[in-house]
This record gives sequence, C-alpha cells and structure tokens, in this order.
Amino acid sequence: MELNAENLPWEEAPCDWCGSDQASLVFEGPDRLQGLPGIFRLVRCDGCGLYRQNPRLAWDGLQHYYPDDYISHARLVQHEGGFLRRLDKRYGPWKRLRAIEQLQPGGRMLEVGSGTGQYLEEALRTGRWVVEGVEPSQRAASYTQKHLHIPVHQALFSQVDLPESSYDVVVFWNVFEHLYHPIGDLRKARCLLKPGGWLVIGLPNVESWEQRIFGKYWVGWDQPRHLYLFPQSRLRSILEAEGFRYERARCLSTSYSVLYSSLDFWSQTWSDRHPRLRQAMLRLYRTILVRALLVLPLWALDRLKLGTVITIFAQKNISADGKLQE
Repeated sequence: MELNAENLPWEEAPCDWCGSDQASLVFEGPDRLQGLPGIFRLVRCDGCGLYRQNPRLAWDGLQHYYPDDYISHARLVQHEGGFLRRLDKRYGPWKRLRAIEQLQPGGRMLEVGSGTGQYLEEALRTGRWVVEGVEPSQRAASYTQKHLHIPVHQALFSQVDLPESSYDVVVFWNVFEHLYHPIGDLRKARCLLKPGGWLVIGLPNVESWEQRIFGKYWVGWDQPRHLYLFPQSRLRSILEAEGFRYERARCLSTSYSVLYSSLDFWSQTWSDRHPRLRQAMLRLYRTILVRALLVLPLWALDRLKLGTVITIFAQKNISADGKLQE
C-alpha cells in the first residue's frame, strides 16, 4: 500500500519546555532525506526559542519514515568487508568514545536510540564498558542483540522500565532531536544516572555555518523525523534547570559527510533542469582531492563549534536524589 501522509495520524504539539502554543513559522518542506510523501512544518517557539515540528506525525505514522535503509540502521563494522572500510567506519564511534573516556574511563553505559549497535560495538572492544541499548525499531534491536549479545530494550525510551541511579553514562547520539517529549526523557535520563554520572547529547547545531548557508536545505532539519532542535544557550539553561552541571560542548562528528547531504538537498531544486551538472558536482565533492582540501577549513569550523553536529557533555549534580521530576 502506497504511503500517504494525509491519511496518517497527526497531532498538535505545544512547546515541550515552556508549554507555549505560540510559534512563528520557519518554513514548510518535504522529506528530503528519504523522499517519502508529505509536507512538514517547522516553527520556532515564541516563548523560549526552541524549534519544533507542529503539527507533527504521531508515532504510529512517523515510524513509516524510518525505513530499513535508514542511516542509523547500517550494519556493524564486523560485517564490513575490507580493512580500510572497517577502519573508516570505526573512526566516528571511536572518536565519540574517546571524548567520553576523558571524563569517565569506564563503567555502565546506556545508549538511547542505539540503532544497529555501531557505537556500542566500539565500546565493547575496550573491555571497560558494560553496555545496554534502547531502540524502537524491532529489526535494529534484534540485529544488535543477535550479533553483540547485549541487552537492547525494544521500545521508546519513555516506555522502558530501567533501574534508577544505575548508569555511569547515558548517551543520545543524534537521537535527542527525534524525541516527542525531550524534556521528560531528559528527566528520565537524570533519574537513571548515578550521582556524578554523565549525560552526553549529540544533536544538530542550529548555529552552524552550514545551517546559515543552506537555510531550509540544511540536513539538520531532517523533516519529518527531527521533532525538536535546540539553540546551544537554551539547551544549556535547560540542563542546568534540570539538575545537571554543564561541562562542555564539542563538534566531534566530521562535517564532510553531512555537508554532502546539504549539497544534495540544495541541488535537488535544479535537478530537473541540470541533472548532469548536479551529478557532476556531487561526484566531484566525493573525490579524494576535494576531501583533502576541506580537511583544514572543516576542522577549524568544528573547533569554533560551528560544525553541523554539536555534542554536549553534562554531569548529574552530586546532590541529585535521582527521583523523576513531575
């Protein structure tokens, strides 16, 4: 049966932080990543400045926009052929893990939205971590359990019953923006962490240079899957209000691959008129020469915290009692 967004369940969504239903339209646009049907509406809260989709697809509808070939459902490194391919695929998870181990050298870690386990696979290699995942996709959760032999709770994070004050680290790698109620899930993560435990959130950086250049074609908007996006200053104030000590922000993920997606989305607008030119531009971008030329400027932008993906590190206050806030 052909997917029709108009026949799927939709819902109105007031701001999850300040509760306001007053917002200004940013833009309307299609699903540029998967090319699935529908036009989706991004707004900016007039009360606190958070970006959100409103109206948005309810989960029964939105799950159709996470097909089996979705980016977080790629296969594990152990199933990749070729040494260089495996090494390249390991680099991102290794870099993320190294950043965490500068603050917490090991312990018990929970990944929310673990996909097919690519990050948890890297954490297991060290022998310093006891890992666990939460993943709503049955296919992805089963794949991870089968090949990594670790617990993966197949459900939305808000629905999982987990022991309080049990984890040294809770991570949201490119997941926080997908949550229907990120503030409630943030409080749940705080409850699950031990006092002094670490919360790590990697999410699109709405203050990035790429967003400023590409506007509505920026890959970070990713409609209809990205339900909330957070200016850095507002996310910091939310974390501090919810019992965390903000530690630092870093751009860990390479901007090279995500820049390709923004170029792809932008060039879709003239693909009918100049298809060969578009294909040539995208092929040129993926050459070793262009990648080498971009290494230094992209590194500098990441150091300035202007990369497309920003990672926030925050510590649960030592005095926190671990109880969920109402």
